[in-house]
Amino acid sequence: MARRKPAPRAGSELPHNEFDVWDALERQETARRWEATIREVGSVVKRLQDIRFAAPQGHAREIGADEKKRFLEVLFQALLVEDRPELKRSVVRRMADKLGRYLLWNRVSSTPAIHELGALLPWWISHMPGPMVSSLRDIGLSYFLNGLVLPVQAVLKMILDSDRVYLGHCVCRSSGIVDDRGAHGRIVTLSSATENTRLLDRFVRRYECLRTERETDTTDPRYIDLCERLRELRETRSDRYRLETLLEESYPDWEFLPVNVGYTSDWIRSMHANRKAHLLHKELAFELALILYASKGILFTSMRLVDTPYAICSCPTPEDGGGCVLTNWYYWGMSNASLVPNEHHYGRRKDAAGNVLPCRFFPVRARRECVGCGCNHGKESPRGLSVLLEEADRIMKAYKARGRLRRPRRGGQQEDRSSSS
Repeated sequence: MARRKPAPRAGSELPHNEFDVWDALERQETARRWEATIREVGSVVKRLQDIRFAAPQGHAREIGADEKKRFLEVLFQALLVEDRPELKRSVVRRMADKLGRYLLWNRVSSTPAIHELGALLPWWISHMPGPMVSSLRDIGLSYFLNGLVLPVQAVLKMILDSDRVYLGHCVCRSSGIVDDRGAHGRIVTLSSATENTRLLDRFVRRYECLRTERETDTTDPRYIDLCERLRELRETRSDRYRLETLLEESYPDWEFLPVNVGYTSDWIRSMHANRKAHLLHKELAFELALILYASKGILFTSMRLVDTPYAICSCPTPEDGGGCVLTNWYYWGMSNASLVPNEHHYGRRKDAAGNVLPCRFFPVRARRECVGCGCNHGKESPRGLSVLLEEADRIMKAYKARGRLRRPRRGGQQEDRSSSS
């Protein structure tokens, strides 16, 4: 009789098979997230007395108990019968719209304990046994929460086209669902030290220009202080003048909340009321978004609650801390509903026959097809820093040119001359 191989001891090396490695990593993530779930439930219990249900004036009324009950009934029916394609908007979606609007403007939704637990519970529920759990998850993702992948070029343009930009508290990071830092809470980047210095120099120079032109009014004092510290570190040639310093001191406020006609302001109001959203000059936000994409390999998504876009999330990727709720489901749980790939600007990597190919740069993302995060697949080095910076400079130059086409009228108003150019 063949001898049974002894079970590996705790702390022993991971299996050599690639898929066994990822399975072992996922088991570690499961254990860690269970601890995070228990911690957040305890946090909710402790803070229940601090939660107030007062809603701001001028918003839709609170959803009544009967409507909530009806919504749950219809959602259950949707599990059993597919939505009729001839209906433009089903009952499920109409009810989801009401509940979604309620969740966005209610301050309770963005209270840290509730917000973090809300992000943890769907992940936890997806690990429950039973054949209907996957269906519930995908219906919830299709009707309620999902992310449309945005190429970095679209994010940069969207930031500049906004009236203002807030940085929001990323709940996936703060709740412990994901930790895309390295050991001891220190940021780890994918780019080289030389590339990091190049990116940081751009950020600091951008701040200095805004400071000279006295255009830092739309930046929260906490970020002004951070920029000033970075300037001092550069002047003193300190070894703390590193891109990692900027990322560590701004973590986890990496969710972009644009004041833009395409995005609801309800979520910004709710986050701001809980001191979880802070203004950042949009040109600095532009540079930060570029930094996150180039140095961390971030996936940007337009977060949508039902049909309402409310934030641009810098989603932690599956190879970095296991991924956030959406990227974890998409890459580990093989859900097709949590991420909606970008089919437009540069789009997805395809072969000559038009078949979508896997990601060519990140081994874990190669488990699925390319989602179109902004790689210019026609170039030999689509993720090369020089290529990215060249595109970013073109976008900034076009934005500055539009600004120069506006001149003051008599009386202090602005005249748009772009139509006559």
